[in-house]
Amino acid sequence: MAKKRPTATVRLERGRLSPVTAWDAELLAQEKPNQEYDLVRRSSRSTPHNGMYWAQLGLIVRATEAFATSGHMHTWVKVKLGYTAPILGPQGQVVAVAVDSASFDKMDQAAFNVFYEKAARLIAEEMGIDLSDVKPGFAG
Repeated sequence: MAKKRPTATVRLERGRLSPVTAWDAELLAQEKPNQEYDLVRRSSRSTPHNGMYWAQLGLIVRATEAFATSGHMHTWVKVKLGYTAPILGPQGQVVAVAVDSASFDKMDQAAFNVFYEKAARLIAEEMGIDLSDVKPGFAG
């Protein structure tokens, strides 16, 4: 199964779509000109909070080179925190582990708040980095 790459979140403002965070703007800058997209409405989850999380991961990855990408770090966080489910074979044996999604349609703001706080504790304990010290610039 192909890994889904991060998507940019935009907000409709005065008839135009604008990136919500600096992370979203960075993702959009990597897209091909004149590319068309399907627009999907998001939940009331905080896009600035989500964008800040991804920007923080990106800054940590660039500074430490502990992970190849922020997506890899995010997967590590989810696995270490137990956001996983076993994949069972025909005799009930565990053959693999699926990593849960933290996407907007799978995790509301209350659940994301819990996830973020757990991730912050994990990163502090395992990497010695306090997320409150990682201050990405973001529009929100």
